[in-house]
Amino acid sequence: MDIQATKLLLFSISCLTKIGVPQDEADLISKTMLNADARGIHSHGFMRLPVYVRRIQKGLVRSEALITTLRDEKAIALLDGNGSMGQIVGKKAMELAMEKAKKYGVGMVSVQKSNHFGIAAGYAMMASMQGMIGIVMSNTTPLMPPTGGAEKVLGNNPLAIAAPTDGRFPLLLDMALSNVAFGKIVYAKTMGESIPEGWGADREGKPTRDPAAVVEGGFVLPLGGPKGFGLALMIELLTGVLSGGVFSKMIPSFYDFSQKQEIAHFMIAIQISSFMEVQRFREQASTLGAYVKSAVRASGVEELYLPGEIEFLQEEERMKNGIVISEHVLAELNQLADSLGVPALYK
Repeated sequence: MDIQATKLLLFSISCLTKIGVPQDEADLISKTMLNADARGIHSHGFMRLPVYVRRIQKGLVRSEALITTLRDEKAIALLDGNGSMGQIVGKKAMELAMEKAKKYGVGMVSVQKSNHFGIAAGYAMMASMQGMIGIVMSNTTPLMPPTGGAEKVLGNNPLAIAAPTDGRFPLLLDMALSNVAFGKIVYAKTMGESIPEGWGADREGKPTRDPAAVVEGGFVLPLGGPKGFGLALMIELLTGVLSGGVFSKMIPSFYDFSQKQEIAHFMIAIQISSFMEVQRFREQASTLGAYVKSAVRASGVEELYLPGEIEFLQEEERMKNGIVISEHVLAELNQLADSLGVPALYK
């Protein structure tokens, strides 16, 4: 079903404010889910809302953010999210990184004791919209085994990099370091669909196309095998270890409602004007993109796309014409509305 963006946004804000989330924070959290669904990243969209609400209700996540500064020295800072919603912590961290980049040429902010922050792209694009390069990393609950292993030791730790251009869209890379985000496998299970080969393995480490076998004790598989696992390991180092927070097997599942999660982030903002004139960078970045777009196409390929371009185009269309929400997710959202005493989306 296609639902207008404004209707979804207001619904989500109503649910969050009902459980004590301040209006401005509910607005930000809801917009991150809206942008995810609009970009076709349903694993981080409104299917997360019932889980966010439940974690807040159980006291596993703060209903109102409390962010404290543990260290602040020139171009770096260390923040403590104190169990706040990751979207609020992530925005604060990138804002501080950009503030430092304006003064020192680069700003780096490490975060401990945060929570799931949605799609990493949004924080990286905060920097690109200010004429900077944004780099964002986060750890997650363990989902992937080491090469040849059959035990979860690392999350599929997302990485996003955004840079401004003089075209319609920034250059944007936003990826998990598994072949696919775990949330997409959860979404496939919710929809009763099989998954492509290479997305996951069962609890014995055997490749499977059954999303339930992955979700219920199995694993997602690292992007590019040992290379993807190695990169995920380094992101774990730059997030959980460098922040002084928790990491690897210390992090419980997002769906474990008996324990708090403590997620770590690392935000970097680079002031382009410290290296070169920003407009020249924008032009050169667009030239780089044009080399990709104008490359000779393989047989049967109609158009070549830059990383992130398809999602930007989807976002434009869906924000105008409606956000795709599956019947199953809609039912869960209406069930949530009933439990909170707020108006349902559709019956």
